[in-house]
Amino acid sequence: MKRLFIAIDTVPDASFLDIYTKIKSSSTKLDRINWVKPDLMHTTLKFLGETPEEKIPFILKGMSVAVSNISSFSLKIGRVGVFGSRYQPRVLWFGVDKTQIMEQLHHQLQKEMRKLNFKYDFGNFVPHITIARINKVDDKQKFWKVIEAVQTSFIQEIEVRKVILYESILDTYIPVYRKTGEIELSL
Repeated sequence: MKRLFIAIDTVPDASFLDIYTKIKSSSTKLDRINWVKPDLMHTTLKFLGETPEEKIPFILKGMSVAVSNISSFSLKIGRVGVFGSRYQPRVLWFGVDKTQIMEQLHHQLQKEMRKLNFKYDFGNFVPHITIARINKVDDKQKFWKVIEAVQTSFIQEIEVRKVILYESILDTYIPVYRKTGEIELSL
């Protein structure tokens, strides 16, 4: 079994890395935060979960069908957000604009993966780039002050040219993502 998800690469540029570094450096030794390495950053379109390896060719075929009418496009990344509450933040992320083409891509992948008996995600689709998973923040006041200072201070555009099937390997505290296949978008 492989733990799989479908995503697009969204590795941040230098301005995002400055924001990432500023937030990360404000963390204290008492915080328990697992930071995502910048070269592993991505926007998940569909989480598949534990999947038999023999299903991978069918997933790649479904991905190909899902993107067959979608051309390469640009994404805007432009804010810092948090999942969880102000008192118990869980995930720190860079926000990706939820455009019509992103919605279409997400919907088409959902539809094709449903045909392969993967469950349909009924929740609200919030495209984002996870930058950290938070177990504990010692000084929440300081944490929120840093987040609010950088919340909307940057914009980056990324050209999306392919959709990637990743395997997520959870052997350590730091996730490892291995490309299992990719489908090019039309130009």
